[in-house]
Amino acid sequence: MTMPAGSTPDPDGESSGRRTYGPDFLTALFQNPLDPGYADAAARRAEGYRRTGARKHLTSGFALVITGVIGFLLVVGYQQTVADEPGRAKARDALVAQVEKRRAQTETLQARADQLADQVAELRERELGGAAVAGIGNLEAATGLAPVRGSGAKIVLGDGPASVDAVTGERRIEGLVKDIDLQLAANALWSAGAEAIAINGQRLTATSTIRQAGEAILVDTRPVTTPYEVIAIGPGDLAKDFRDGYAGKFFQTLAARFGLSFEASKVKNVTLNAAPELKLRSASPSTPPPAPSGAPSVAGSGVPSGVPGTAGSPSEGGR
Repeated sequence: MTMPAGSTPDPDGESSGRRTYGPDFLTALFQNPLDPGYADAAARRAEGYRRTGARKHLTSGFALVITGVIGFLLVVGYQQTVADEPGRAKARDALVAQVEKRRAQTETLQARADQLADQVAELRERELGGAAVAGIGNLEAATGLAPVRGSGAKIVLGDGPASVDAVTGERRIEGLVKDIDLQLAANALWSAGAEAIAINGQRLTATSTIRQAGEAILVDTRPVTTPYEVIAIGPGDLAKDFRDGYAGKFFQTLAARFGLSFEASKVKNVTLNAAPELKLRSASPSTPPPAPSGAPSVAGSGVPSGVPGTAGSPSEGGR
């Protein structure tokens, strides 16, 4: 049969007259959720079809063997767990005892160190005299090795809310206090005339470090947490100078934009504990060594010829 020229063929047939669409996959899945194989098995079972003879006994025996193997494995696993429990408990008790023993040893050594420090202080005071001891005390207070008491300022910084980005799921930490914020606060207080500073009770010295480890802040390897209290002993207007300075305005901006809490107030009669003693790294004699017998000395120096003098080689501050 030939079609008239210019006519468009119907892809669904000549007798269709219109295009029809079959159901999509999801529609068919909801209309017939049961697999045809399950439906056929249910129909055969409804008609009275059952396994009989050797096939039935073989299936039942196979299921019984599998059940027995699973039960045996469960029993073996339970017995092994029960058998290993005394060993784990013994190892745990041994570790706890070791920790307690080491803790007791640490306390004993600390008490011994405190006792020796007191003896050293007594000997120093007896041998040097009042004026020299007072001078050493002033130097220790200035370097952070002795407790100090006085008035000054207290700067409190607290973390703001940490929101989560709805698109990326990342935690936004702009409102959290960072190590550079504490560094800025400490440097601004030093510049304003502070004589001693402590952050959450940790006294700062010339060798102190403020570092970030993840979201934790370490002051001389000791962790500090929010709120961060920076207490400084210094002039009476220390808090006002800090608040009106660059650091104070910076923290006020952070508080307005990211919700970080900031407070600067005046404090009176506060005590800052001493920092841990610095480790002695190098030392040099305060007096030149005696000249060997027969060795000529340079006039006016008291130092043997060929031995460098000590005037041009400082001792790195005694550390």
